[in-house]
Amino acid sequence: SRRWARAMGAEAADRPEPPPLEQPGAMEQPMMESLSMDLPIGAGQVPSNRLFMAVFVCAFSPVLYGFSLCFTSPAQSTMEGSPKGWDPQVLPPEDLSVFTPTEFTIYATLFNLGAVAGAFIGSSSMDRIGRKKALGISAGAHVVFWFCNLLVTRPMLLIPARIMVGLAVGMGSSVSLCYIGEIATIRLRGSLGLVNQLSLVAGMLIVNIAGDYGIVARSYGQTFCDWRRLSIIGVAFAIVLSTIMAMPESPKWLAQVGREEEARRELRKLREGEVTAEEEDELALITQICAHQDADVGSTTSERTSAAAKLFEYKRSVIIAVGLQFFQHFSGYDAIMMYASDVFAQAGIRNPPFFVSVLMIGQVGLTFSACVFVGRCGRRPLLQFAGVAMCLAHLGMSYHHLALEHGMWTSSSVVLASMAVYVTGYSIGMGPIPWIVVAEVFPPEALGPASTLTIAANWLFALAVCALFRVMPSLAGWDGTYMIFAWICFACFAFVTAAVPETRCKSIDQVLWLMRSSVRLPTVRELGAHAAPKAAA
Repeated sequence: SRRWARAMGAEAADRPEPPPLEQPGAMEQPMMESLSMDLPIGAGQVPSNRLFMAVFVCAFSPVLYGFSLCFTSPAQSTMEGSPKGWDPQVLPPEDLSVFTPTEFTIYATLFNLGAVAGAFIGSSSMDRIGRKKALGISAGAHVVFWFCNLLVTRPMLLIPARIMVGLAVGMGSSVSLCYIGEIATIRLRGSLGLVNQLSLVAGMLIVNIAGDYGIVARSYGQTFCDWRRLSIIGVAFAIVLSTIMAMPESPKWLAQVGREEEARRELRKLREGEVTAEEEDELALITQICAHQDADVGSTTSERTSAAAKLFEYKRSVIIAVGLQFFQHFSGYDAIMMYASDVFAQAGIRNPPFFVSVLMIGQVGLTFSACVFVGRCGRRPLLQFAGVAMCLAHLGMSYHHLALEHGMWTSSSVVLASMAVYVTGYSIGMGPIPWIVVAEVFPPEALGPASTLTIAANWLFALAVCALFRVMPSLAGWDGTYMIFAWICFACFAFVTAAVPETRCKSIDQVLWLMRSSVRLPTVRELGAHAAPKAAA
C-alpha cells in the first residue's frame, strides 16, 4: 500500500510490491489497496479496561468447556456405583449411583455429539443476532441444564441433559473464539487468543480438584465425588458468563450488518484515547467487504453466495485450520491425559491422582507462560517446538514399554520426564496456538464459518482419537501405540514448516499475501520502528 511504502522509505522502494491476490470474491486487488494493509500504532490501539473485562467474562465459556468435558472424570466411579479406594466392598451412596457402565458410556459419549451440533448453531446465531447475544443464550442453556444435572434423578433424563450441556459448550466455544479475536487490538491479538486454551485448562483443573478432593460424599470412611453438588459450580460459572450481555458488542459484526455508528460507539468502549484513525482503518475493510459482496451478487437473496461457500475460497487457510486441529488431537493429548493415572500406576508411581493434579497445575502455568512466548517468539516457532517436544516424549514412552517387555533398563523417571516434556510442548504450542492461527488466517467475512468448521473438526477428531486409542494397544501394543503418535508429531512439525505462515504482528491482508508469495512483508513493529524517526523529524 502507499502508506506502507512511505513508512518504509528507501527500503520499501527496493522491495518488490506484493503480488495481487488471484482469489475470487471479496479480496480482489482494488480492496487490497485500502487502509487495511496495516493498522495505526498510535493511541487508537490502546486497549481499555472494558476490553479486558469483556475478555474475562467471555473466558468463562471455555472454562465451562473444560469443566463440562472433564466432569465425568471424577464422577465416573460414583455415577457407576463402583468401589473406589482401598476397600472394594465400600460402594458410593445409593442416591449418587445412577448408571450402569454401559449407560455411563452413553452419557459421556453423547456430550461430544451435542458439542458438534452446538458449533453449527453457534455460527448461525452469532451471525444473525450478534456475538454477545449468542454467548448469552449459551450461558442461559448452561444454567438450565446444570440445574437439571443437580436435581434430576432418573438416568434417562440425565442423558438428554448431558447432550444439551454439550450443545451449549459447542455453541459457546464457537462464539467466544470469534468474539475475542474481533475485539482485541492487533498487538494483543496473540496473547488474548491464548485466553481460550488457558481457560479451558483451568476448567479441567477445577473440576478434577473439586471432584476428587473438595466436593465429596463420605461412605464408611472413603470419599466419593458428589457430582450433584459439583454441578453447582457449573451453574455459578454460567451465571458469570451471562453478564456478557453488559459488555460491548463486536464492532466488526456491527459494521458487517450496516450499523456503523453503533460500531464506532462500541469501539470507543474497547479503546482508550482518540480512536478516529483506528475507527476508519478497522471499519473501512469490513464496510468494503460488505459492499463488494453486494456488488458481486444479484439483488435476490437466492443469488447470494453463502458464508459457508465463501469460506472455501480460502482453501489454504482451511487446510491450515483443520490440519492444526487434527494434530492437536492426534498428537495423543486426549489419550495421554485420559489414561495419565493408569500410566503412572503402571510405572510404579505411588498416589497417581496426586501426580495427575500436579501435571494439570503445571499445564495451567505453562499455558499462561505461552502468553509471553507467543508475543516474542511468534506462532510458527512455538508450533515447531511443540511437534519436536511431543515426538521426543512419545519416543520416551515407547522405549519405557518396550524395555518392560524385553527386560531392559527403565525407570519411573523415564515416564515422569516424558510426561513433563509432552505437557510442556503441548501447553506452550499445540494447545493454544491453533486457536490463535484460526483467527489470523481468515478474513472477517469468513471468520464465523471458519470458527464453526474448526470447532466441529476439533470435537470430531477428539471423538475419533479416543475411540481409536481403546483398540490401538491391543493391535500394536503400548510401545507401538506411542511410536505411532511419535510419527504423527513428526508429521506435525513437517506440516507447520511447510504450510503454516508466521502471523505475528501482521494484518489479515499480509497473512493472505504470505500464503501466496515468497515476498516478506514488514510487521507492524517494523513499521513503527521506521516511522518513528520520520515523525521526530
